[in-house]
Amino acid sequence: MKKVLFATTALVASAGFAAADITFSGQAEMGIVGGGKDVPGVSSYTGQNAGGYASDTVFNNDFTLTVVGSGQTDSGLSFGISVDFSTDAEPDANGNVALDNEAVFISGDFGTLTLGEIDGAVDKQLTEVNNAIGQYSIGDDETVHAGFQGSYGDGAYDNQILRYDYAFGDFGFSASIELDDGKGRLAGADDYDNGYALAISYKTDMSGVGLGFGLGYQYLETSDAWAPGNLNTFLAAGDKWAAGTEVDIIAATVSADFNNGFKAGFEYTNFDPNSGYSDVDHYAIGLGYSVNALSLGASYGKFDTSGADADGWAVTAAYDLGGGASVVAAYSDSDIDGAAYDGNDYETYSLGVVMNF
Repeated sequence: MKKVLFATTALVASAGFAAADITFSGQAEMGIVGGGKDVPGVSSYTGQNAGGYASDTVFNNDFTLTVVGSGQTDSGLSFGISVDFSTDAEPDANGNVALDNEAVFISGDFGTLTLGEIDGAVDKQLTEVNNAIGQYSIGDDETVHAGFQGSYGDGAYDNQILRYDYAFGDFGFSASIELDDGKGRLAGADDYDNGYALAISYKTDMSGVGLGFGLGYQYLETSDAWAPGNLNTFLAAGDKWAAGTEVDIIAATVSADFNNGFKAGFEYTNFDPNSGYSDVDHYAIGLGYSVNALSLGASYGKFDTSGADADGWAVTAAYDLGGGASVVAAYSDSDIDGAAYDGNDYETYSLGVVMNF
């Protein structure tokens, strides 16, 4: 068996257009992941009570091959496609490869129009805390705890998003829409409203500190039982907002690079549902530090509700081995108020090596 690794290999061709190329890049992971018996399916490790593993620690290997095709028309328009070929999210599902994150774009002086499984406008322009401080782990511990907000209102429908982006100087603007496709709805049932989002961002330097600001608005109407962020996975269906709930989302982020090894991030989001439900506020904060080959990060997030609150935190560490390889370790824990969740074991942890090609 011959194994071939592509390190951003380019295939160049021309056939009636100015230029076109295809590039390959890859990432591989190996190590262990684990956690408590109540960890839901948001993680690469699934706890015992979520129909997962009888053991609290399992081996994990994973790879992603990213293929990007791009070209340019005779008139100067750029176009392309991007897609990931990834192994199954479950550590023991060897050999199951899926196509994911597919997107097609066209770009010119007018901006860029992208369609596919992509971030909506708010998620595009706002910088989440884990990204602001550079957290990473093979178990995604920094993004799987109950206090992580994630993608705002993206994916509330079929996860096919059309987004327009435009950059001018230090400012960025995005607008997106996600259509209600009616899949699975009973005949004669009312349509749900389409989801849409608007967001802006601004980057500047102030006294040697690199600052980033983001502000966004998103609207959706739930087509199923739904809750913000990772709560949608952690909570029982009866604790979520019912189908047909209209939700207005306002979000803001601030990121800072102090250019001395320290980075910080802050995020605030308000979810305002109708149908008699109360607002949910989400807060997140993170701090990262890098020195030589070592990078450390800590982040915390909380959902503040009129009833049961939920929060979680994660710490990560990475050591750069050079050549695209790093040793990474992480731990997270979560807490959700309420009799159905009190005493549940939501911790996760991971240790391994990540390799970029």
